[in-house]
Amino acid sequence: MFDLNSINYETREAVTQLLEIAKAEVPKLHSGEIIILADLFKGYEWKRIPPTQRKLLGRYFLDYCDTKEGKEYMEVLDKTKTHQQMYARKSTT
Repeated sequence: MFDLNSINYETREAVTQLLEIAKAEVPKLHSGEIIILADLFKGYEWKRIPPTQRKLLGRYFLDYCDTKEGKEYMEVLDKTKTHQQMYARKSTT
């Protein structure tokens, strides 16, 4: 597992590492819980991620939700009024 403090944001692997952190948080969500990607990180951690990396991470997470694995856990919803993608944790029944 990756630690946010050990990620070098100057590398291409940074977003992949951030995606792994986000994916590890998904099982901790309650069924039906609606989130935006930033909710999977602590507020101060999210703010430390450079904006360009956050945008790319959003694209990667959306792509993950469209995979077979991602579709088992997450449902892609509409965007918020501030154009942030919303997701819902699927039922674990």
